[in-house]
Amino acid sequence: MLKKLFSNATAGDHPRVDELTIANLSPEEFIRLAYLVLLQREIDPVGLATWRDSLSRGMFNHSSVVDSLLASDEYRRRFGAHVNQRLHEARKAWVLTLPPFARLLDIGGSSPTCAEGALIQLGYPHRPHHLDILDLPPEKQNWGAPVYDQTRPSIFQWGTVSYFHGSAEDVTSVADLQDRTYDGIFMGQAIEHIQPDALPVVLGWIRTHLASGGCVIVDTPNRILTRIQCPTWYIHPDHKLEYEPDQLERVFADNGLKVVKKTGMVRLPVIAATGVYDAREFADAQLLHDNPDECYLFALEAVAR
Repeated sequence: MLKKLFSNATAGDHPRVDELTIANLSPEEFIRLAYLVLLQREIDPVGLATWRDSLSRGMFNHSSVVDSLLASDEYRRRFGAHVNQRLHEARKAWVLTLPPFARLLDIGGSSPTCAEGALIQLGYPHRPHHLDILDLPPEKQNWGAPVYDQTRPSIFQWGTVSYFHGSAEDVTSVADLQDRTYDGIFMGQAIEHIQPDALPVVLGWIRTHLASGGCVIVDTPNRILTRIQCPTWYIHPDHKLEYEPDQLERVFADNGLKVVKKTGMVRLPVIAATGVYDAREFADAQLLHDNPDECYLFALEAVAR
């Protein structure tokens, strides 16, 4: 049966899973098919023996097979490198489009090696007179403890960078931030790490600390696409909720923020249309696009209503 299913398939042409009669496949046939589609190779004897052992113990369901292969070292090694590279390239292209701000707060924006912060390290072309960065205490920061001192401001020719420590959820408790206002507040790949029930408080604080005409900017993974890649979990174990673009826009609106610009990053129209994840589409994906629903990442820019 598998030979028939793949008789017209090439190495660059995955058959659509929704066109196959999955219900008519035996568990072993499904496993063989999953290897061909996801790892693009025949299952090896060791892998087959392992899965046969799981089958003999009644440990089989379709999702567990797919999820296991997507999380495997082999899959990440073969397909993960250009995925991460493409995402990074898209974010670098996107930050070049962002406006300048005189006073900027970056929530979650620490860098382990660059005292100027992750946003400027990413390639942000402007330099605020005052850049404040709120992140976890140094020993708890996601990308490793910084190699420079965050206990005092770093002064550069263009301005001053000051660090404040605490979680985004506790922004209302960071005493030194309470009397400050900003014409820009940035959260780069951070909002998905915030507990959903805490987000209204965070967004409310942001709205009240934006100066007149100020703007909040976030970018985040798009659950429309990440759900296809990882249907039973999020793409990072620390993610609390991955949002769809319209969903996050509604959350903003419910908390007094009006979205004025939406940007998609890494456009994957085939994956979006078919619902079949294929990491190879990342290689030549368009970096920026105005339809975020077809993109792996998306960004919102919003102002206080």
